[in-house]
Amino acid sequence: MKKHLTKYYFLFIALFISYLFTIQIRSNVVPFQGIVTIPKILEMKNEIANVTDESHKLASAISEAQIKLKSYEESIINTGTVYGNMKSELALAWNFADYEKVEGPGVIITMNDSLAEVGEDENLNWYLIHDGDILEIVNVLRDAGAEAISINGERVTATSNIRCGGPTINIDGKRHAVPFVIKAIGNPQTLEASATAPSGYIDLMEYYDIRITVEKVDKLIINPYDGKYKLNYQKKIEDGE
Repeated sequence: MKKHLTKYYFLFIALFISYLFTIQIRSNVVPFQGIVTIPKILEMKNEIANVTDESHKLASAISEAQIKLKSYEESIINTGTVYGNMKSELALAWNFADYEKVEGPGVIITMNDSLAEVGEDENLNWYLIHDGDILEIVNVLRDAGAEAISINGERVTATSNIRCGGPTINIDGKRHAVPFVIKAIGNPQTLEASATAPSGYIDLMEYYDIRITVEKVDKLIINPYDGKYKLNYQKKIEDGE
């Protein structure tokens, strides 16, 4: 009899321990949220990537702010003021805004209309330089890393307006006729290679006998932008808005 009771006793203990173990497992499991679909997984993955990217940007901004703060502190210790630092930052900002006269290595691209005779069944416009042609070349130079660009002495900015004006081209409201001289500061080899790439835009223009030369130079000067930026719709917002 005692043997049977002992068996039941151990069985009861085993069941009780199993019950406690089951309760413990359930308390540690995340509540079931329904079926997790592939789109949901991709959405969560994108959210994680966005948060990670934002975190890296914030860390970079903090690092830059710390470097600037340290520079200010050193300037105060050495000179008693941060005027020199602020003046340098202002000059750098003006440079990026194309308001500074700059110099450096780069390329000079000279463009002229074709002198070929146009057949009766051909379109004369194929043999003339248009605003779209200028824009294409400017974009090629920008993609190749050009840091400053001018067309016939006019500085090209992020908001420059290049349009056709009959036999001439308007650049920010100023008329320019051929030849068009495009200057670009950057790595001369890279700029030249991009501009003269086989099957590139200049290659296509030369097919119609448009006269184009690309010259690498060790030093060229580009004048500053002498107009005014017109920003009618955008406004600055502070972080967190």
